[in-house]
Amino acid sequence: SIDLLQQLTEVDASRIGCIGHSLGGHNTIFTAVFDERIKVAVSSCGFTRFHKYYGGNLKGWTSPRYMPAIAERYSSDPNVVPFDFPELIAALAPRGFFSNSPLHDDNFDCEGVRETIASANFIYELLRQRDNLKVVYPDSAHDFPPEVREQAYRFIAEQLK
Repeated sequence: SIDLLQQLTEVDASRIGCIGHSLGGHNTIFTAVFDERIKVAVSSCGFTRFHKYYGGNLKGWTSPRYMPAIAERYSSDPNVVPFDFPELIAALAPRGFFSNSPLHDDNFDCEGVRETIASANFIYELLRQRDNLKVVYPDSAHDFPPEVREQAYRFIAEQLK
């Protein structure tokens, strides 16, 4: 899809962003990690540390159409999976990353988000790009509230200006 976008005359090929909610939120992260053409990524309710995902029960990640290797190779054990979200978010640096991580999200525990952001923040600070990493913790459930969406859109606009 990025190849197609970059071929459109109305698109500035150097200013591509990605935004997603829930499954789309972590797919945004994975896509941005592997494709540096994405200059800014926004994940809404899209991640937590694997140990914090339902107490370390990774079954939700392991369907045959998603990430079966987590079960097949790593026995759905967060101690064995060779990556976690702190490394993924840090890998995005120095590019912009915005996370909407509600306090009452029953899928993605915000304590695991806080740990991830604290870890990734070290890399952003090392690169002197601390303002490119932003997280908000609204008092809501697994949702992308309108006021947080507006913050995310402003973040994208600032990153791509």
